[in-house]
Amino acid sequence: MSKPKTEIIKSIVLSVFDDDGPTPKIYWPNNMDEASRLLIAMKTISLLMGDSVYQNSTSTEEINYFGILPFPDLKLNGLTYFFLIYDPEARGNAKAATITVLINEEDRVFFYENMKYLRVIIDNAASKVQLAKSLEENEVIISELRGELLDFTSEIKDPFSLKRQIKILFTGLDKVGKTSFLHAVKKRYSEIIKTLPTKGVARTEEKIFEEQNSTISIWDLGGQKQYREKFIEQRKIYLYNVDLLFYIIDIQDSERIAESIELFKKVIGSLLELDEFPPIVVCLNKYDPDIKKSNEIKNNLKILNEEISKISDRFFFKIFQTSVFDHWSLISAYSYGLSQLSPNRKLFENQLKHFAKKINSDAILLLNENGIILSNFSRTGISEKLFEISAPHFQILYKTFKEFKLLKQDFLISSGITNESKKIIFKKISVEKYNLYLLLFMEKDLNMEKIDKNLPKFSKNLKDLIHTYI
Repeated sequence: MSKPKTEIIKSIVLSVFDDDGPTPKIYWPNNMDEASRLLIAMKTISLLMGDSVYQNSTSTEEINYFGILPFPDLKLNGLTYFFLIYDPEARGNAKAATITVLINEEDRVFFYENMKYLRVIIDNAASKVQLAKSLEENEVIISELRGELLDFTSEIKDPFSLKRQIKILFTGLDKVGKTSFLHAVKKRYSEIIKTLPTKGVARTEEKIFEEQNSTISIWDLGGQKQYREKFIEQRKIYLYNVDLLFYIIDIQDSERIAESIELFKKVIGSLLELDEFPPIVVCLNKYDPDIKKSNEIKNNLKILNEEISKISDRFFFKIFQTSVFDHWSLISAYSYGLSQLSPNRKLFENQLKHFAKKINSDAILLLNENGIILSNFSRTGISEKLFEISAPHFQILYKTFKEFKLLKQDFLISSGITNESKKIIFKKISVEKYNLYLLLFMEKDLNMEKIDKNLPKFSKNLKDLIHTYI
């Protein structure tokens, strides 16, 4: 049985960073205690704002993003929208502000399942707040937002599940390497040799963290003609409520390029028909190291990039070149797709950016225990590709040194990457019970004391975000 509308939305808080710091300006319910509303204001603004995040901004529209934050002390979860309010008298000509909608911890799936709608109405309310001239106007805006949210929740028929249900599809023609891709990501190389054509659909589950708010189901769809015809024919089953789609193409199979493009058109057409707009990751697979420079492969790349871009113009998509002989190419594509499922991906990137500034690092990668890239940040001019390629090698070295007790500290340092002044540091950090890894590119003098000094706050902020990563 679904909950009455008044039981879902517990609170709404509009917070502004003014002369007194993060301040809850308007809040509902009116009897909300001061300690709770101050905690919400301080956590949402301080975590999302960082240090002088808007100092170089020329418009209040340039900086705005959503995040889901836990408030365990209050037993609440909050969907927060961070934005700027123009104020010529404020530092940077703008004041940081947040609108936070709060619900009970056990109802957190509500945010994930209704994110599209919630983002639209909260963003609309924030736009009105930016134009408001008085506190009274903002009180009306927040009251209207509350009304919209309560109207929306009153129409919800189904009860909430305890976990967010995520559906990821892998599709493409037969023999393009969909199943091998998944085995290689998990480093199950012996399974690749034994891989047989997928019949119908093979379902597996993914875990980014041991405990997560979501059940991630991966549907590996058979690519043989009878299965893909069934998949398109029964699109209301296979493509309904899809959260992420991987489309795999064999870059070496020139004779079937046109067939791959045609199937991709059918998939896109079916998604449009169902009004489904998942992020799409297209992998031009079997882009093996020994054939990269051949004219045939270069021509196939050109054709596919042009056709895919044309067909996918209404979708958020990205194209990768992948190969089972280049593990990092698979991890990069796979991690990128998974990151699109996280409402906190922008917040992770901002945390890396702020940490990089504190320690004078020019690029940072954050990886989990399995080598999945949770987030990354790099300044202009840093070769992300070169930097990312280094990550798996450092992770293997670190674990090997640890296993044989050759490592006294919790980090590795490599110098002389391009010259003696540049260094790469690979460092293990603990965030609650999780082991995470940082890959840092340092152009300036190495200062481990500065890194260690800023790690506690960085780790604390990551802890809050990891709880609601996906």
